[in-house]
Amino acid sequence: MAAPDTSTFTSSTQVFTSHTLPQIRAIHKALHVQIDEKSARLRTQVGNSYRELLGTADAIVHMRGDMLEAQDILGHMGGMCGRNVIGGKVSGLAKFRGAEDAEAHMSQVAKIKMLNACGLAVGRLLKGSADGRGDRLVLAAKVIVLKRLLVSSFGTIDDVAEDVRAAVEGARKSLSSLRRRLLRAVEKILEKISDGVDRGDILKALTAYSLVSSSGARDVLRHFLSVRAESMVYEFDPEEHAKEREAENVLKGLDLYTKTLLDVQALVPSKLSDALFRLKKQHLLEDESLQELEGLRLDIFQRWCGDDIEYFTPFIRHDDLDGKQARDMLTNWANKGGEILLQGLRRALEHILEFKTIVDLRTSILQHWIKDGGKAKGFDSSIMLNGLRKAIDDRLLNILQTRVAKLKLVGSEVTATLEAWQPGTADQHLSLWNEDMLDIDISSGASHVTHEIISRLYGRNDAVSRVVKSYESWHHLVDSVSVLINQLKHQRWDDDVDEIEDEDVIAARQNLLSKDDPELLRDKLDATIEEAFNDLDQHLTTAWQSRSDSPDNGPISMYILRVLRDIRSRLPELEGVKSFGLANIPSLHRKLAAHVLVSPLEEFSSTALTKRRVVGRALWEGEPALPAQPSLGTFKLLRNLIMSMGDAGLDLWTPAAVAVLKQAFGKELAEVWREEFDSYVVNSQNPSEASENAGVEQSSTQEEGDPTEANKDSSEIGKVLQENPEKRKDVLVQWLYDIHFLRHCLGTDVGSEGTFKSLLEDVSKEAGLESDARERLAKASQEYWKRTNLLFGLLA
Repeated sequence: MAAPDTSTFTSSTQVFTSHTLPQIRAIHKALHVQIDEKSARLRTQVGNSYRELLGTADAIVHMRGDMLEAQDILGHMGGMCGRNVIGGKVSGLAKFRGAEDAEAHMSQVAKIKMLNACGLAVGRLLKGSADGRGDRLVLAAKVIVLKRLLVSSFGTIDDVAEDVRAAVEGARKSLSSLRRRLLRAVEKILEKISDGVDRGDILKALTAYSLVSSSGARDVLRHFLSVRAESMVYEFDPEEHAKEREAENVLKGLDLYTKTLLDVQALVPSKLSDALFRLKKQHLLEDESLQELEGLRLDIFQRWCGDDIEYFTPFIRHDDLDGKQARDMLTNWANKGGEILLQGLRRALEHILEFKTIVDLRTSILQHWIKDGGKAKGFDSSIMLNGLRKAIDDRLLNILQTRVAKLKLVGSEVTATLEAWQPGTADQHLSLWNEDMLDIDISSGASHVTHEIISRLYGRNDAVSRVVKSYESWHHLVDSVSVLINQLKHQRWDDDVDEIEDEDVIAARQNLLSKDDPELLRDKLDATIEEAFNDLDQHLTTAWQSRSDSPDNGPISMYILRVLRDIRSRLPELEGVKSFGLANIPSLHRKLAAHVLVSPLEEFSSTALTKRRVVGRALWEGEPALPAQPSLGTFKLLRNLIMSMGDAGLDLWTPAAVAVLKQAFGKELAEVWREEFDSYVVNSQNPSEASENAGVEQSSTQEEGDPTEANKDSSEIGKVLQENPEKRKDVLVQWLYDIHFLRHCLGTDVGSEGTFKSLLEDVSKEAGLESDARERLAKASQEYWKRTNLLFGLLA
């Protein structure tokens, strides 16, 4: 139950008259609570007032004490301002200033000694061995900074002693020299990528550079990238290196590029910033390595250095390079460095002329890039891979085209031989059975004898041998290129030891390097070879056409046929070159056949056909009697033809050449025989005219100085014409046998031609043999040819 508000009561009577007992009890409790609250509030006010009273009393006591102390100090100061006291202090001050000058002199001496010691210490540190060179460079940089501080502490040296001035000037000059030596030592470490230089040494070298040049992290990174770029340019400079070391320089330049990407990503920005920050954590002279450096004696000279040096702390911006800025700087450098790398690679490849050397260099370059190029984060290694491929492929294509183009030297050799053609020399054909074969020196082995036999067998005289050697040299070059291209197809590029690449990436790279590139080279090689052979074919065609009507066209045709044969025996297996030289073969065979046929046909027409008497008439067989063998003139004709073919060279008589020879031989023989046959028939029908013609021929022969032969021929013609028709028929029958025999020799194709067939029919008609006799004559000539064809092997 809530208690009534007691503030409205004016007397106690109101409580008991108007309220119930529970309400009275509640009022009672409320009154007790109010009494307790007011009592507590009153006690608090009394306590606060008492504490303020005590504080005021303490302040009064302290003020009294301070007043007494102030009175004592004023009294003491008044006593010290006396005349005697002031005079004593003036004299003491004078003595103190003299000691300070002595101390300043000692400080100068100590600094000069430290300057000399710093120069010696830096020299020793820079000349040390390779072990711990990174730490030595940082220590040398600290010593140089100390020397710079010592030089700066002298300020203007106009008012110092002469010896001090000379020492400071010498230290200032040597300071620049030492700084250059240190920077050069730093660059040497930054330039090296060998196994002896780790990233710890590179980081310490960058720290030393930052310390000696007061450069921040950004400037340090810029300097590192600049040094690496200059080193790459140096590696690709052909004037700085020997040509035989260009492959090594290319690989070193590529390693510089890849190592730079990896080193920067490993050191920047965290490790480099931490290393620079550690330089600022303590005073320079408190560095333990500097304290322990023998020769500086900082334990003695440090107290004379002054506060500016003793408490000096390097001020280096270690936080001016964040990750984004480092990535941007590295990306820009990678783009420019990639251009330098590719340009240098192209320049280096221009000085390499061997196809195999470039292929080996390609393997090494791509292996280096595949091994390290993909480790750099944030860079697409395929871009540089394609750039390297293009530079190498362009050079390979250029060398390939240059090598294949050397085929024109074969044509130049042929042209030179034709222009300097000398009958009897250029067309000289040495027989395999000459006596000089017995004089060959066999002491050098069988190869020389074998070469000589093959050369003579295939008609390879000096003129042909020069062309063959030129072509063999070209063929060897092209074969070596083809073998190397095939080797590229079998190379494997999936040596991913760290397993950081996907299988798809490895498969794409394998397809690119071992399929696309070899196919590009192979297609270019085939196209270039076909073009070169077409040019050579055109060149030889022009050379032959210009000489086809010359008096020496026969020997020239032999020469060109042998050249074409040797070249075609080793043609590349390409569809486009299979027809090389075939267009000129028919005309060459025709000129060859014409050259071979001249002598045998002239002798046959002048001796055998002019005879009007059958020498072997007594050997005829059968009824009626028919010849059993060809006439002596016909047999000699074939023998002379074979000998003429052999003199030209057995190597020339391919089936196609023999076919052309038979066609030309049959045509010319038919024409000569037809002329003689017509003359014989006309003379036999008009004996008187024949006698007159014989007399005219006799007189002309006598005028030429051979009267005996003229009388003989004239008498023989006259006798034949005056003899009975049986003698005339015998001649015709023998001719008919000879024509059948020659027809079997030349083949049915030549024998069935119009001129030869008409000659056979006319002679057969004029001979007047019956059909059975003609068949027996034809069969007899065929059987005789079967028995004797091996005597004329080239025509068989």
